[in-house]
Amino acid sequence: MQRVMSLLFVIIIANNSLVKAQTIRSFSKKDYHASSQNWSVDFDNEGHTYFCNNTGLLQFDGVTWKSFPTPNSSTLRTVSVDANNKVYTGGYRELGYWKHTPDNELKYQSLTNKVEKNFTPNEEFWNIFTINDRVVFHSFSKLYIYENDDFSIIQPGGFLNFATQINNSVYVTIYNRGIYKLYQKQLIPFIENDFLKDKLIRFLAQATEPDTYFIGTESNGLYTYNIRTNELKTAFTQAQSFLIKNQINKGIITPEGHVIIGTILDGIIAFDRKGNIVFHYNKENELQSNTVLGIGMDQLKNIWLALDNGIEFIPSSIDGKKRFFQSEELGAVYSAALYNNLLYIGTNQGLYTMPWNDLSNQFQLLDKTQGQIWDCKELDNRLFVGHNSGTFIIDQNDVEALSSFAGAYSITRHPLNPNILIQGTYNDLIVYKKINGKWQFSNTIKGFNNLIRYVEFDHLGNLWASHVYRGVYKLRLNEELDSIVSSRHYDKIDQTEENISSPKAFKVEGRIVLTSGVRMYTYDDLNDTIIPYSELNRYLEDFKSSHRIVYANKHQYWFINKSGMACFDIRPDTIIKLKQYPNTVFQNQLIPTHENVVQINDSNIIVCMENGFALLNPLNKSEGDRMSNYTPVLRQAYFNDEKDERMVMNTSEHIYSIPNRLNNLMFRYSFPIINGDPTSFQYKIQGLSNEWSTLSEKPIFEITRIPPGEYTFMVRAVNNWNKYSGIHQIKIIINKPWYQSWKAILLYFIIIAALLTLSRRITTRKIKLKEKRKREEKEREVTKLRNEKLSAELTHKSQQLAGSTMGIIKKNEFLMSLKDKIKRQKEALGTRYPDKYYTDLINKIDENISGQDDWHLFEANFEQAHEKFLKTLKSKFPELTPSDLRLCAYLRINLTSKDIAPLLGISVRGVENHRYRLRKKLGLNGDKNLVEFIINF
Repeated sequence: MQRVMSLLFVIIIANNSLVKAQTIRSFSKKDYHASSQNWSVDFDNEGHTYFCNNTGLLQFDGVTWKSFPTPNSSTLRTVSVDANNKVYTGGYRELGYWKHTPDNELKYQSLTNKVEKNFTPNEEFWNIFTINDRVVFHSFSKLYIYENDDFSIIQPGGFLNFATQINNSVYVTIYNRGIYKLYQKQLIPFIENDFLKDKLIRFLAQATEPDTYFIGTESNGLYTYNIRTNELKTAFTQAQSFLIKNQINKGIITPEGHVIIGTILDGIIAFDRKGNIVFHYNKENELQSNTVLGIGMDQLKNIWLALDNGIEFIPSSIDGKKRFFQSEELGAVYSAALYNNLLYIGTNQGLYTMPWNDLSNQFQLLDKTQGQIWDCKELDNRLFVGHNSGTFIIDQNDVEALSSFAGAYSITRHPLNPNILIQGTYNDLIVYKKINGKWQFSNTIKGFNNLIRYVEFDHLGNLWASHVYRGVYKLRLNEELDSIVSSRHYDKIDQTEENISSPKAFKVEGRIVLTSGVRMYTYDDLNDTIIPYSELNRYLEDFKSSHRIVYANKHQYWFINKSGMACFDIRPDTIIKLKQYPNTVFQNQLIPTHENVVQINDSNIIVCMENGFALLNPLNKSEGDRMSNYTPVLRQAYFNDEKDERMVMNTSEHIYSIPNRLNNLMFRYSFPIINGDPTSFQYKIQGLSNEWSTLSEKPIFEITRIPPGEYTFMVRAVNNWNKYSGIHQIKIIINKPWYQSWKAILLYFIIIAALLTLSRRITTRKIKLKEKRKREEKEREVTKLRNEKLSAELTHKSQQLAGSTMGIIKKNEFLMSLKDKIKRQKEALGTRYPDKYYTDLINKIDENISGQDDWHLFEANFEQAHEKFLKTLKSKFPELTPSDLRLCAYLRINLTSKDIAPLLGISVRGVENHRYRLRKKLGLNGDKNLVEFIINF
């Protein structure tokens, strides 16, 4: 029996890996830029995930990877983060911790030097446990307890092949001896059982049952052990051979009691409390490697795997309870149905089926259905399938051809006769009738050949046939249902509406509703016309632009437009939106113009997609709502200028004051991976723009040339449900350039005031100078006039002087001539000329020749013409005699020696001698002209 169970389990395992039913994110060494092999995983309380890698420590913040090599380049085997986000790591002969720096880097502090003397030659650390203020490092030979910056060592002897932490206690297995619990600084027995001998323990966890623990062995399977009764049992009997074959290496237990086992040879497998498979992933369907070296569960219950080759993220299934089934074998899905507890999926490859109660099984392609499936619909307890090559009725795995008319689209029941069905195809309208309990092809409707996709009857018996491309036909059939009585074509139902599309007709609560891509319309049977359906449009809001309506159940309908789909409960007195799915939930993989949603039951719908389908629970109201519980975290911030000079900021601050030249910013944010759904980011700079930016996949924002001012930089995350996270805000102050600062403005005022003052002074000075020039000009004119007057007076005086001088000269010449004549007479007369008279006369003549009166007159005139000349000359040459001064005065007026002789009453030769003596007194050498010197003095 156990062999049969194991065989069935292997079959289930094999089938489970064929269809992708959950989104796993894989990270390779190209993503995290380190070695392929990873050993351990842990998490801090700020959204960081840490991995031990062959090249060092890896850090992931939900968006960006960082790697931190160890100082000695050794391989790290284990990581553990304490409550203060201190990251402890251990590896080959190395242990220590990493602390966060203000710029969000990690700085390593080795503790090896404190205990290295106790290391064995091959000491290597495989587990670390942080409990309150105590850190326990586990190697295969010892436990190192780090507390109060000191180490205590426990060496129990034997091979410590496994250690784990349960609640706040550390448990250690000693090979061939049992499992021990660390109490204070000693190991006390916890489980000692002969079964444990010769077995390598790889997993120990407390089960949900009281006093019960799971024990996973490397090569002997998984067991439960009751410490109160000492009862040992095989866990998950049907999986035992699988676990033995593929070797348990790691394991955890979730809060729901699910056991997750990582194996050496076949990836990861999860069991619920009853032993049913929750999921199984290996290299064939998702994982990069089958060897799981580390397992961790973050605060959001997501699973992280450290693999021999890469890192994997398995999202929790809490958010939305959604599952995506994607497979290249399925292809594009167009329709689905649940019939006789089998799920049927209509694709472009054919009709596939799978047991509804075991969706982990493999989809089976039904024979004879290969090709394009357009429609699956249960009618009269039968499943009708519209195919590219005709119509089939499905009963379990039996496929019965009902008609061979190509392109069988939708099918509907006649409202007045339940034994009649009408179907639209590529070219005909087909009538089926139920005869003797069996559905048969009856006839086509003559006179109408069109490509009809949807058919609906209204309450008056009119058949509304929607053409794939060319609008809607309202048809009136004859009683035999084999021909058209009347036909009316509605190509464009509102000529005034722009961007209106070809209408399609659907039935909502017994009333025909026509879609247009802009708003809903309805048929007014009283006036036989199409009118806007105002009441429905008012409640549908954005979904009034839907192009397709799908009946769900119990007054509920799905409306599908370009942005998504929504379910409305429509009753006579109220319309309520029950559920909405944006297209982004389906990663924009809905089939354009062929979007479809199939209501399986109240709690399950299937949404058809290009590469599979999504199974959703429409009753779940909290999809994506957890986004609002989280806020983007600023991890890196700097401002730079055009030359890339940077100012790195402390990310814990909330106000940044920045010099104007550094007005380019770069902010890098992180955001946790909540459940694997794609997340986008956008920002807004309040004070610069009131609009949010377009969505970006990476929360890295670079803004350039921010003008001076105060701004609030805001960042939020958006998931594919169009739900928003909290908003992270930073106040940014871009200071004005120095020439716009208040100091500069004050300086400008001072400079302007100084310039105004200077300008005023300059203006005043110019005015004064101008006035001065005017005064000086006037003075010059006055002076000129005065000088001219003086010159005239001088000329006059010079003339007077010359005249008086000439008069004196002539007088003296006359007297001297007279004197000579008297002397000759005396000589001639002798005694006859009495001496008394002669002497008296000669004296009188001499007295007049050298008379002081003549000199005083000359001197007075000379001083007027040559002001202060004699005084100045006397002051400079005090040894000059009055006779010398008289000679200088005569020379000043440029008299010759001949002219001077009469004035001095001496001969010309006497004058020449006097001139010679004067030259010596004036210190003139032979080259200097005496007259020029006197004139220029």
